[in-house]
Amino acid sequence: MDSSLPHLAVLKLFGRVRGGGCDEVPAAVEYALSVAALDTVSRRVKGFVVSRLEGEADVIGGLSTDLPGGALSVLITVNGSGSGVGPVEDLEGNVPLGPKRSVMESLGAVAVPTVVLESKAFIPSLASRVRGSTILLRYSKDYDNTAVARAVSRALTRLGIGYLEVDTAFPRFSRSLEKVRVELATRIAGLAEALGRSTKSRDKVVATAELARVVCEDLGGVFFMSEELAEVVGSAGLVPGTGVVVSMAVGEDYMAQAGIPYATRDDADTMAKVALASAEEVLASYEEALEVLRSRYVDPATVVRYG
Repeated sequence: MDSSLPHLAVLKLFGRVRGGGCDEVPAAVEYALSVAALDTVSRRVKGFVVSRLEGEADVIGGLSTDLPGGALSVLITVNGSGSGVGPVEDLEGNVPLGPKRSVMESLGAVAVPTVVLESKAFIPSLASRVRGSTILLRYSKDYDNTAVARAVSRALTRLGIGYLEVDTAFPRFSRSLEKVRVELATRIAGLAEALGRSTKSRDKVVATAELARVVCEDLGGVFFMSEELAEVVGSAGLVPGTGVVVSMAVGEDYMAQAGIPYATRDDADTMAKVALASAEEVLASYEEALEVLRSRYVDPATVVRYG
């Protein structure tokens, strides 16, 4: 299998993968493939730096390369889930904490204009606006870097790539993760009570199946990040003032055909082109992006405890 597309490889092997202890072997295999891919790059690419704590912790890799007008730092994070229980995503995005901060410091990337590349996902609230799959540009116009957003928009236009833009994503200081946790905990308690009242086999099976679905699917939106950190960086790990998130969104027609989102080689090539073109556009208007960054930047290390 091709470990540079670890999620697709695991789907081919196991059909699906879910965190939180629901599918431990597929999750552990995806972690192992991801770490193997980083190890390969570190051995083959000069200047590629890797940092890893012992055990099943996050693995961080990156390098810096020259571009016309400046430099581009590339950072890759593998979220810790070596035992198949996880992932814990406190170091996702451009969060400069723990071992990730040392790598970011070595690359000069702790507080710089940033484009975070995220996953390919089905987002119910956006599904009606998407046919097949499309590039998704997300940020908060109140907290994130609007100059970087304009640069990415110019890059996508220059490449001739259609996209969907959302400027109200990633709310901060709204206790949004806590609200979802409480809501789901209440729902789980209700399902447990229903199971406790059930005596007929069919009723018990239905209650158990729904309980398992909520635990294995919905709770992933709760356990992935510590709540005090999510208040600052949002659900994608985007440090205020630094940048935007670029990902791929899929529609209901895609889900009807594929069943679950997964990235292909073509998707990876497209995202790489978008990332490079976006970096070029950011460098062309770097002072503007820096001005926004300076006015909005919050270093998570000054407001949250890591570990």
